[in-house]
Amino acid sequence: MKIRNVQHIKLLEFSVDLERNQLMGIVGRNGVGKTTLMKAIQNLRSADTFLKTSSDRIFSEASAIEYELGDTQINFMYDAALGSLNSKGSISDTLRGIVDVELPMPFGQRFNFYQSISDADSKIRQAVVLQDYSRPVELIEFLNEIYSSNKFDELVEVRVKGIPHYCIILPDNRYIREDYLSSGEFFLINLYRKIQLRCKLIAIDEIDISLDAAAQVHLIEKLREFCTKYEVNVVFTTHSLAMMQTLLDGELYHMREGVDGIEVLPESYAYIKSTLFGFRGWDRYVLTEDKVLMRFLEYVINQFCGDVFYEYKIIYIGAAGSVVDLMRRNEREEFFSKKDHVISVLDGDQREEKYAQGDRILFIPFESVEKEIYSDYMDGKLRLLGNYATNDPKKLFAKFISMKVLSELKIFDYLCSKNEAQVVEFAAHLKDFLSRN
Repeated sequence: MKIRNVQHIKLLEFSVDLERNQLMGIVGRNGVGKTTLMKAIQNLRSADTFLKTSSDRIFSEASAIEYELGDTQINFMYDAALGSLNSKGSISDTLRGIVDVELPMPFGQRFNFYQSISDADSKIRQAVVLQDYSRPVELIEFLNEIYSSNKFDELVEVRVKGIPHYCIILPDNRYIREDYLSSGEFFLINLYRKIQLRCKLIAIDEIDISLDAAAQVHLIEKLREFCTKYEVNVVFTTHSLAMMQTLLDGELYHMREGVDGIEVLPESYAYIKSTLFGFRGWDRYVLTEDKVLMRFLEYVINQFCGDVFYEYKIIYIGAAGSVVDLMRRNEREEFFSKKDHVISVLDGDQREEKYAQGDRILFIPFESVEKEIYSDYMDGKLRLLGNYATNDPKKLFAKFISMKVLSELKIFDYLCSKNEAQVVEFAAHLKDFLSRN
């Protein structure tokens, strides 16, 4: 899908592989275009989405949204008569059924469902009296797990004209309809209802609204299960750090302004947390790739740098390119600190990479902690109990630790002793950065 010249978005390209059955959490600063993206997805299902939810001032003659689903292409162009976007081609029910979107108040479908529930109340009441209902076991388990509670054990499903309605049974034929539950509970029931329809793409704007932090974390875990079980993809926007931290690699995406337009790129939690929320309270920042390298740097500073003057924070980001990119972006925006207060430290095997050139980038004296251990293992300088064959240095590193052959600390001791002169030289650069001139 491509969005062109809608509101402040000059160009936004967005794609989802519907065969992956995945979660996709999108985060970004307010106003970057997250809700516009959700409306554009909804527009494929309901062509009057923008007419109902947006001012005509967000469009111009150059506005357009282009959809591509397999071999099918659908274009919405600006229609001056409507003051909005319009498509001259027809959209089949099959294509409309691929997507389902939940927008925030007041445009979300759950807010429009209130009237339907109220109209069905007499039928619901009759079903409760006659006990003409079923027990939605999976939904009960879903809600109870989200809220770590047994509150929903008496939840029942009543079908009115084929549409499932839910209520909690009370004594004396009394009941609590789903629309009288909390806004978060009502949202989750509607979300479950969408999943049961098995649309390939379910998009939700501001998924964390009305949910506490614990519920948000539990929801991510359950949605991941549902994506696999029901072969659906769930794309959502969020501002919740709790949710971001729960997402796995490849599930968290950052929407931001790029050179050619708005980008939606996969990023690590540490990168997002640093960019959107920032770390405060330290004088110096060391950005690095992963947890092992972070702990190795902590070891080197403690063993070779002595007492340093500045308070510092070592932050692992992810891919080496993302480490340097974050440092360069700090030069412009200073979300960490001043330019000279932030450096990058990368594995030695990154030394020749194009993005790793320039100032304030240090490299450890060997390719990586894991690769150095792997090289010595293959040369017979280090041994494991039994014969262990692998071509993955990270797996070998983990095997040394899990089998308690060498602790991480012992591995660091070994590497620094073996490469003492180079490590001392490297540590001197770290100490210069962390010490007052």
